[in-house]
Amino acid sequence: MLHRQVGSRETMRGQLEHLLEISGPSVSVQVLPLSCVRIGLLAGFAIATAEDRSEVAYFETAVHGITTGDPSEVAEAARLFDAIRMEALPVSMSAALIERTAEQRWT
Repeated sequence: MLHRQVGSRETMRGQLEHLLEISGPSVSVQVLPLSCVRIGLLAGFAIATAEDRSEVAYFETAVHGITTGDPSEVAEAARLFDAIRMEALPVSMSAALIERTAEQRWT
């Protein structure tokens, strides 16, 4: 969350500036509106593609992580990711919002 303080003001500004620095061809940083409520946001998940093009999904839970290569579960994670991403601000608007928040709120 861009407005929820974790650490000092300097820490917050530094974290937001870091997001802007790492954003590029291989890392897309997009901001979700506060009004976006999705079940997929309750815990983290990741999808990885191996060299042989097989895919694996990793889901975090309250007590441990779960890794699966089950095609239907990986496909569901991909659908969830796409749905979340569709609700996010575009990359350029996200960057502008992050920069503005860092300057106005955390300076």
